[in-house]
Amino acid sequence: MEPISKKKIATLYTQISQEIFNVGVNTQKIDIIDNKILILAQSKRMPALEALSEEYRELVMSLDAALSTKYKKMLKQKVELLFDIKVTSLFRDYDPVTENSCTVICFK
Repeated sequence: MEPISKKKIATLYTQISQEIFNVGVNTQKIDIIDNKILILAQSKRMPALEALSEEYRELVMSLDAALSTKYKKMLKQKVELLFDIKVTSLFRDYDPVTENSCTVICFK
């Protein structure tokens, strides 16, 4: 078990991004408030999704949702394992236009 730190969260967040999307994170702002972790990040969109976004909007939206679900599952598992905490809720949203994401992790 390690103490929760912004640096470790940033590293973990970037590792998962690289593993799933094959792109890193450009910027991150992380705040830890009581039993909540807030991550505001900006990262490049996957080129393949960008290429399909105009002609296959519905497909890309479905892929975005599936990838986000996978991301949240991996992040929850790794946060719980690394910090030995129980994540009670994890919320994540990504705006493909601005390439910004917001993640909130609530834990006991």
